[in-house]
Amino acid sequence: MTEPAARREGTRAIVSGATVLSIAMLLANIGNYALNIFLGRVLTPAEFSDANLMVTLMLTATAVALGLEMVTARYTSVAEATKNPGAADRVARSLRIWATAGGILVAVILIAPAQAWSELFQTESALPFIILGLGIPFYLQQSVGRGVMQGRLRFGLLASTFVIEMLTRLGVAIALVALGWGVTGATIGLSASFVVTWLSVTILARSSHREPAPAIPMREVSGYAGFVSVLLLAQMIANNSDVLIAKVALTPTDAGIYSAVALVGRAVFYLSWSIATVVFPIVARRHAGGSDSRRLLGGSIVVIAAIGLTCAAGALWIGGPVLGVVLGPTYGDLSVPLAAYAIATTMFAVANLVASVFLSQGQLRQSAILLGGAILQLILLLIWHADIAQLIVVQIIAMSVLLLVLAIDAIARSRRTSIVEERIA
Repeated sequence: MTEPAARREGTRAIVSGATVLSIAMLLANIGNYALNIFLGRVLTPAEFSDANLMVTLMLTATAVALGLEMVTARYTSVAEATKNPGAADRVARSLRIWATAGGILVAVILIAPAQAWSELFQTESALPFIILGLGIPFYLQQSVGRGVMQGRLRFGLLASTFVIEMLTRLGVAIALVALGWGVTGATIGLSASFVVTWLSVTILARSSHREPAPAIPMREVSGYAGFVSVLLLAQMIANNSDVLIAKVALTPTDAGIYSAVALVGRAVFYLSWSIATVVFPIVARRHAGGSDSRRLLGGSIVVIAAIGLTCAAGALWIGGPVLGVVLGPTYGDLSVPLAAYAIATTMFAVANLVASVFLSQGQLRQSAILLGGAILQLILLLIWHADIAQLIVVQIIAMSVLLLVLAIDAIARSRRTSIVEERIA
């Protein structure tokens, strides 16, 4: 395929894939927010904080799941680009073994010291930690199947799995909470959605390739998984550390209010993730074929920045009043914190896109910078966490430093490329 044809194919795939995924993720987010609105209405702020803690722990485990998905997606993309689909199936089978082992390990970490976790985070019961732990192995298993779909650009099937996950979670959790099961019922809804999603992904991601294929060395795969873990560790720290610190440092009521702010603010990151999910395998394919992806990266940054700034403006304009209507008057005066949190999240979403694009090409430096920014945020949060405003301001400062360092790195890389090109000329 010629370079212009490859670009046209990539553009079509990005537009259609991003559209389908964005719609699916929007529906999934609407469903998840509907669940959280329901929980916010029927639970006290302290109980809502406990339920949100379970979501935060699930999102922490998402870092492991996304690692498996990204590794699977990259090697599937490269195998498809080199007309070697059977090799991707062999990698997926090996990664499923890794997912099983990782899922069991995370389950033990949550379940064995459940009472200690309950005391640390000031929760009413240790049972939700146990229930969540039982669902995590299924959650990690489904991520490999999602990676296969992503790498083969089957964005329609991939999108359907997010909708299935949301519908299961929404139906089970609302039913059980309505029956009086409280935080325990909401956590059962989380774990049930993992199991159902695993079943659907197992069916939808099934491969028809049966011919023998050259193996991709698992040492190479494990090395790349190490690269991915740097990016995902950064995501885990940046996206979740503030909620965990708020749960420990603030009063239960203030922690519940901050959880509501973070819950809405995170929407920016997860809406932008649909763009990164589509771009990642496209860039991996282009890189394998020797094509350039700088224009694609620039356009994607503009889209994510536009999404984030639109969300921030909407939050500043009507965020607080809307939250007050749907969750109650306790949450009605949060427009400024919501907008500020959305800005911080937008900056991290842009940085995360840059790191993931270069990671799809096997480059680690940008992910290491992202991790440095996340660690800086964690350190600042551990020092300054007196109230909700301080927690958000600290994140804006850390993310500003992160984007500045990435910009300096991009300028230096561009200059090095220009010097090399001049020497060759």
